[in-house]
Amino acid sequence: MDLVNKYKGTKCECFNEYFCEITDELDKLANIKASDEFYSWRHYVLADDFCVKERCLAIRVPGGTVGGIWFDDNNAITKIEVDTNYVVKTYPKDINDQIQKYVGIKIENIN
Repeated sequence: MDLVNKYKGTKCECFNEYFCEITDELDKLANIKASDEFYSWRHYVLADDFCVKERCLAIRVPGGTVGGIWFDDNNAITKIEVDTNYVVKTYPKDINDQIQKYVGIKIENIN
């Protein structure tokens, strides 16, 4: 799974905020669409030096961290979890079950 810098080619590229398959799926599951006025509230992954060192990428929306993606020494996802009681109120009840399909997938392009 590739991480794509949210601000690629801009002066904000150093923020280490990324989109990926998981963030796209979380947007879809939360009913966040490109046509919405709140599309800037998309999910993204924070992969700064601290997160990479701790082997847990923060799953965020503007205003809060909604979950995490834990990974091993080979950058394979070992755990993924979203808090359904914080910030985003439109997740389906079984969102954590639905995103478990990403466990075992290798994360590419971690700074």
